[in-house]
Amino acid sequence: MSDRKVRAYSSYSRDALIPPAAGEGVAWLGRQPWAEASLSYRALRFTLRVVLGALGMRVRAVGLERIATSGSRILVGAPHRRYYEAFALGIAAPASPRIWWLGLGPFIVGRGRVRSALLRRLGGLLPVWRGTSGIETHLNAASAVFAAGAHYGVMPEGGTGGPPDRFAEFRPGAALIALRTGVPIVPVIFRFHNRRFGLPSVEVIALEDTSPCADRPTPEAGSREELTFAAAWSEALADRMETIWREEVGSAS
Repeated sequence: MSDRKVRAYSSYSRDALIPPAAGEGVAWLGRQPWAEASLSYRALRFTLRVVLGALGMRVRAVGLERIATSGSRILVGAPHRRYYEAFALGIAAPASPRIWWLGLGPFIVGRGRVRSALLRRLGGLLPVWRGTSGIETHLNAASAVFAAGAHYGVMPEGGTGGPPDRFAEFRPGAALIALRTGVPIVPVIFRFHNRRFGLPSVEVIALEDTSPCADRPTPEAGSREELTFAAAWSEALADRMETIWREEVGSAS
């Protein structure tokens, strides 16, 4: 599977590439991220579980209990073909520590002040705008999340437009953050089982921790070697996750 070249993109206008005056990531949030689960967030989780359950979605978690007590982690989720994988993980994972997602601002917060205000209050999102964001924006956001003792979530395919029968190319951002912070990565696989009526059921499968800097010296930050290594490591992680995902497909059929 090393010939993976397909990239997943989301479609949006050029105007959507310009970040708001409030900025991106933590600047957009207006305060530091937090790890505790507030009453409003717990109420939202309960409501989502009830509503999605009424629509037919059942969420089954495998291995997620480990992230409740093991310290901050980078959660790398795939495949990303729908817009509610993050909701499925939010329901399946322990309520605390919180998961803070890297999200595309044009889609999530760029559609109204009410949505933005609600998301700022509830937390769990640090949006970026792809036209201007570099690794430093993501690194600063992730570092703030880790300082709070929370988890940082990434969908490394970068969009929902990947092929239905395989993973799209992983972008190397999560690996770069792991290299520079030393925070381990937890690969998370999403398996959707379609139903004749209603929403599909979902398996959320967390694998053992892994790290790009476990077996070799860390490359110099900002060097071409670092980027090359992060890209190759991300591709190997995609292959590993896809192999397990395909096994799950076979067992479910």
